[in-house]
Amino acid sequence: MEAYNGRQRVAAAFKKTFTDQDIELDRIPAYPIMGQCNAQLVGASIREVLLDPKIFVKAQVAAFERYKPDIIVMQADLLMDVEAMGNELKFPEDSMCISKKVALEDKTKLSSLKLADPHKDGRMPAYLEALAEIKKIIADSIVSAVIAGPWTIAIGLREAEHLLRDAMKDPDYVHELMAFTTQMAIRFGEAVYPLKVGLSYSEAPASCSLVSPKMYREFIFPYQKQVVDHFKEKKVGVGLHICGYATPILEDMVNTGVTNISIDAPSDLAKAVEVTRGKAVLIGNVNTNLFYSGSKEAMAQDIKNCLAVAPKDSGYILASGCEVPGVAPPEKVDWFMELIDELCKEN
Repeated sequence: MEAYNGRQRVAAAFKKTFTDQDIELDRIPAYPIMGQCNAQLVGASIREVLLDPKIFVKAQVAAFERYKPDIIVMQADLLMDVEAMGNELKFPEDSMCISKKVALEDKTKLSSLKLADPHKDGRMPAYLEALAEIKKIIADSIVSAVIAGPWTIAIGLREAEHLLRDAMKDPDYVHELMAFTTQMAIRFGEAVYPLKVGLSYSEAPASCSLVSPKMYREFIFPYQKQVVDHFKEKKVGVGLHICGYATPILEDMVNTGVTNISIDAPSDLAKAVEVTRGKAVLIGNVNTNLFYSGSKEAMAQDIKNCLAVAPKDSGYILASGCEVPGVAPPEKVDWFMELIDELCKEN
């Protein structure tokens, strides 16, 4: 069978979902979500990757050249927005950055908080430059941006413990904050999509591992939908990734109107197949821990399990459930792509 490149495989998954075309490919599209782990490939620290856009680009290119994923995810960190709006960050040498002081430690400061300009403030301009540079270099696979969604920005500005307490004691405040962070999410997305890369929002703290389905539907869903609706008017597709356990809200995720949902290993793939069929491309959900502590046999079995459940009548993209750990041995990412070639061709 003719060999296809990543861009063609991914395009086929979308056509299969939204047009019912029966497209024959050499294999289904697949990729691991890689970001901080790529630092190893260029002898850099995670801190250097996050703070130096040239090193970030170099690491992403090295990952593409070594692994040949069908989508190269430009996974940096999800604190760029909040840093530009006043959070003070700490950048450890070999782990992801964290907030050491948040802008809304005093919740009354929301009224004085200003939206950041992605073209001028913080590290956002450097991220946009990196996206543009990678787009020039990589033509055979999809380049996709990953930025923070409204709830992730709100958690970043206020901290999870305080925001969850606010949701119970001061829901009006949470809605006010979410209206603000939704505008920030849209503003960053507006800067991304003209670069003609994929646009995906990560909402890691929106999973039912942290919030109840009721809380998701009241405080998160309406604002995610607002973001999606904004870009739909511009005919721009949007993806949504939620880490952890999201089974109770899978249908809600689809009902935001996104073109694709990315789900983690704890979520029920069979349920996701049911709710996405003909409505959204489904991405996931190989256990990310396998990239660090699993055997090749265990990874192969997990991939087989996903393929056994994957939709045959709608698009599906096989991927890690979440970001590959920064300390994952590159050889295990090699395994993943090798197993894709071996196992996907059998299906």
